[in-house]
Amino acid sequence: MMVEYPPYVNAYGQLPALLNAIKTANVPQKFNRDFLNTVLSFKSSSYNAMIPFFKRLGLIDETNVPTQHYRDFRDESISKTVLASRIKEAYATLFAANAYADRLTKEQVLQKLKSLLGVGDDDKVIPSVAGTFVELCKLGDFSNNESTKKKNEMINLPELMKPQMAQTPTKLGINYTINLNLPPTTDIQVFNAIFKSLKEHILNE
Repeated sequence: MMVEYPPYVNAYGQLPALLNAIKTANVPQKFNRDFLNTVLSFKSSSYNAMIPFFKRLGLIDETNVPTQHYRDFRDESISKTVLASRIKEAYATLFAANAYADRLTKEQVLQKLKSLLGVGDDDKVIPSVAGTFVELCKLGDFSNNESTKKKNEMINLPELMKPQMAQTPTKLGINYTINLNLPPTTDIQVFNAIFKSLKEHILNE
């Protein structure tokens, strides 16, 4: 059975430099070897693996055309958040196993991947997958995802466990429990007098 590995590259140590170069260069018509070599100045053939890798991250499409995610990533104000969302989607299985996978160490990611993929300690690919994932997570901002997770958890809480939201102060009301010992009479006027007195002196206050 063939193992379906999450996205990875062997040269994951160069990801920070490459992603930074993407933010400073113009958006190419095609993200290909020529762009990597001539514009971004990543000339080693080992960087060619970045092309299919970026496809799996959703930064370029199947025809090597940069996607909207690629363009959004270049915006410094949202760059880290965009990358975090791409990571969570590309490594969905890992985040399904641990909602805070971005906080795990490389060794912890390594062990979790071995368990999820059912591979042994002699697997040669897993170290690169773990290294790629950890390196990417250093560059992403997962705080928005955490806020969304906490918000979703609040939505699922029973009503009595939810904190009360601040509201505009309203008029204070008092509830009464009134026990009446009615006199043994059949005179309707007596009852009318009792209830009229209650209405005037208690119920209308």
